[in-house]
Amino acid sequence: MRNIAYFMFSALVLVFSLSSCKSKTDTVSDEEAIKAVINAETQAWIDKDIDKQKSYFIHDAYQTRVNIQDSVYFITTGWDKRSTEIDTVTKYVDWVGVDQFKIQKEFLVTKIMDNTAWTIFRETQTMTYYGSPATSVSLIYLVLEKIKGEWKISCFVKSFI
Repeated sequence: MRNIAYFMFSALVLVFSLSSCKSKTDTVSDEEAIKAVINAETQAWIDKDIDKQKSYFIHDAYQTRVNIQDSVYFITTGWDKRSTEIDTVTKYVDWVGVDQFKIQKEFLVTKIMDNTAWTIFRETQTMTYYGSPATSVSLIYLVLEKIKGEWKISCFVKSFI
């Protein structure tokens, strides 16, 4: 029985491995494109360019955002709700009192499978707020889909650490 289970597990791993193989060149260029999308979305948020920020997301019923901080979390699902959330959050970002704002991303792992990918990165935001240093660190997990040659964010999970 264990041999059958081991064989079936090995066969599944082989099938999924072969079906998601890409050439090294494709993977590297896709990874760079994914990082560019992530960095551009962040810059659009900083610039309060709501339309540009929204252009990096898939506009469908499965669009999802999860925020986790301490023991509290919230989930937003569906483009209509997510779009409204982006409008509200980006519009009311208040840069008054903020100086020397920097965001650093440390990409930990990215997996690309045909037109779907996921990535995990650590994001550190540093700034001074009314002269006092402040730091926010989070772990971010994204699922992206490649649509008409462009990577778009489908799911965004942010956990503050």
